Amino acid sequence: MKILNVTSMIDFRGGDSQMYTIYKLLAHKTDLKQYILCPDKAVLAAICKNDNANFFTYQTNRFKLFSLILSIIKICKKESITVLHIHDSTSLTAALIALKFLNKSITLIFSRKRNNKIKDKFLNRYKYSHPRIHKIICVSKAVEAIFEKIVDKSRLITIYDAIDVEQFAQKTNQNLLHKEFNFAPETKIVGNIAALTSQKDIHTFIDTAKLIKLKTNTSDSIKFIVIGDGRLKEELLNYAIANDLEHDLFFTGYRNTADLLPEFNIFLLTSITEGLPLTIYEAFACKIPVVCTKAGGTPEVITNGETGFLADLKDTETLSNSVLKIINNPSLQEKIKTNAFQLVSQNHNLSIMQKNYYDFYKSLN
Repeated sequence: MKILNVTSMIDFRGGDSQMYTIYKLLAHKTDLKQYILCPDKAVLAAICKNDNANFFTYQTNRFKLFSLILSIIKICKKESITVLHIHDSTSLTAALIALKFLNKSITLIFSRKRNNKIKDKFLNRYKYSHPRIHKIICVSKAVEAIFEKIVDKSRLITIYDAIDVEQFAQKTNQNLLHKEFNFAPETKIVGNIAALTSQKDIHTFIDTAKLIKLKTNTSDSIKFIVIGDGRLKEELLNYAIANDLEHDLFFTGYRNTADLLPEFNIFLLTSITEGLPLTIYEAFACKIPVVCTKAGGTPEVITNGETGFLADLKDTETLSNSVLKIINNPSLQEKIKTNAFQLVSQNHNLSIMQKNYYDFYKSLN
């Protein structure tokens, strides 16, 4: 079986990260030959080159869609590709066009990570329900749900993402944030790891931080950290200042989150849409309690009071109360840490995802 993974993304975010993780997990399988096609300017291209991965690139000029289509056709013919695994919407459009010029025996599969609604347009319905799509792989049942009205359920499958649980479990608190921002040793950190985009709704994180400060004694030392970058950074900085949080809420920009996450006392996720973010699994593995909105697949791994706490979208009252409930109750903290760690170890470790994807690919024969 020869598999061509296709992405049109320039940045290296969740979708490409997990695609490359799967590529590496299955690299030793002699009955699978994997390739990657990505933009020449993509971060993934540099990673593949450094790792000597089997990869191709296409030019991202003004004719980039045409270039992608031609590249898919050329590679499929030259390498006798049997499975086209598509990882984003633009690549799906290109692949469906390319298939008109390729052998009909090629199997097309499409991966979807986010649960944002598909716009009710004819072209969208046509694309996602196209008969050439053999399976749509979703990272959560919530993502599956967005296709239910336009795709036959038999073509939908959920394969949960995973992380290297042991790697995160071994990480220790190095007090890097405390040192950088000159926090007192007793200071507790409520943090988020997210791109600064509308999807992640950092405005609600800021509103929740303000409520927490109002509900605590002035002697209580709680600071708020957002790790990540994005186009809304300046707007969010100004919003934090407007809410009198300039001395309590800090934006770090992009960082190596694995080293900083263990320093959090609470991981607070306030997204509007999600598939099922890896950061939740990472917090579980680091034994950091999670409070988050009911965005996408988060309720599939978080049970209130057992593995974390959930709130409705933009519900700052519940979010703030849940954060304080955990901070003020050490026994509850330990219960949540233990249950969440057990869940991620049993259901979302890399070995489990490796088996799930290998079995899935073999089922395509």
